[in-house]
Amino acid sequence: MFFVALYALLLYSHILILPMAKQPPVPSGVLGEWLIHHVSSWGAWSKLLAYLHIAGQALLVNYIINRYKMQPDPTYLPALGYILVMGFFHYTPGLNPILLANTFFIIAIWELFKTYRANKCADHIFNIGLWLAVGSLCYLPVGVFLLLGIVGIFMLRSSNFKDYLILFIGFFIPYFLAGTGFFLTDAFPEFLQRQFYDNIGIKDFLTRRDFWDYLKPALTVLAIIGFAIASGNLNTRTSAQAQKNYTLLFWILIISMFSITFQLGITSEHLLLVAMPLGVLLAATLSRIKNITAAELTHLAILIIILGYQYRNILV
Repeated sequence: MFFVALYALLLYSHILILPMAKQPPVPSGVLGEWLIHHVSSWGAWSKLLAYLHIAGQALLVNYIINRYKMQPDPTYLPALGYILVMGFFHYTPGLNPILLANTFFIIAIWELFKTYRANKCADHIFNIGLWLAVGSLCYLPVGVFLLLGIVGIFMLRSSNFKDYLILFIGFFIPYFLAGTGFFLTDAFPEFLQRQFYDNIGIKDFLTRRDFWDYLKPALTVLAIIGFAIASGNLNTRTSAQAQKNYTLLFWILIISMFSITFQLGITSEHLLLVAMPLGVLLAATLSRIKNITAAELTHLAILIIILGYQYRNILV
């Protein structure tokens, strides 16, 4: 656990050490806006909070993967894979709405895994919708992954109409409570404006951008293609449930493509939403390399490339 914290610190060090250029504002929902308003003025403390957040997410992902035996042996590789991916995607100083939303998204995935062939899991199904809704109140595109809940329930258990109704009720409750809070303060139109109207719209992808704006999405697409080709080998030596869970990770990557079509002001920070599946698949790939030396050199090469990317402004 201590090693994971140190590893996260290494991959997060560029934000703590380097002077950061002013970044475009990250789109957010009403909960995300509240976060920005209260945390943005904390300065270095906000950066520290974001680092602790990433380390905590990595440990949670690692626990989930080991809990469901998605690796042949218990290991910290899933945590390291997650931190590597986050080190490449995350560049906004301090805690931001997407980083916070990703925590709720990971918890929702965990709740989904718990439904596998469970006779009584109404509470877990409700929690899937609940945490996805809370995440979407931080960052609206998380709401698209309600489709993941539908697909996952269908794949993991013998489902019926009541299961999907519970899922939608769980998703509706946070919105009902948030909307009621704004309504009681005569600010319901403001809730609609800040949560939906300011976020929904077609993104102009043809606007001239810097090379680095295209690098991350391009490498993400190539990584997804590579993992899809190797998918037959990634879930070997695992249980039937683990194989289903790996399939759901690919579904996350598929559904994530729909999340970019309606979010105004989207940035490459949006890719944090696929950090968990990419990190886990990266860890699975490294663990399947039979030659230990080759696996360690591959990991070291990826680490050096990411650190080089992070510190590119002072290396050139």
